[in-house]
Amino acid sequence: MTGLRSTSRGAAAALLLAAGCALLAPGKPSPPLDVLRAADARLPQLAFASLAAYRGTQLFGYMNGAAEAYYQRNFRCLATAETKWRSTEAVVELYRVASPGDARGLYADHDDGKGRNLGAGAAGTAWTARELEGIFRRGPYFCRIIVYGNDAEARELMTVLATAVDRGIGGR
Repeated sequence: MTGLRSTSRGAAAALLLAAGCALLAPGKPSPPLDVLRAADARLPQLAFASLAAYRGTQLFGYMNGAAEAYYQRNFRCLATAETKWRSTEAVVELYRVASPGDARGLYADHDDGKGRNLGAGAAGTAWTARELEGIFRRGPYFCRIIVYGNDAEARELMTVLATAVDRGIGGR
């Protein structure tokens, strides 16, 4: 009986974790995990894998010490996804903060002014180095995309991902 009880508790915990950020208050913007699912549905040529959601102090499990900067900007929830297109891999991080002002602050924290226009969100920037990184913001969301590569395929994947996530946020 104890095994059944702990299995039930484990199943309940797994269900709550799967709900991830869906526990945000009604009338608020969509949970980031729902936004990533909407973006994934717009991308038939690739699929998101390893979808995960982090709330509250769970963020430390994802990024350890760097989490403090997000807490200072009123972090609510993070959803992440991994994907691969042809031979290029990428990670998408979509943060939900308390307000558009918090998202503007996160964007300003990350933008060094040396990137190129990403063409997504209310503001977006991408950098080209050994790997590509792009950020953008829209409403109470801050998105970070890391593409592991720096060729035409990687640049195309960055644009495709940023556009799909941005449309997922806006429901367009």
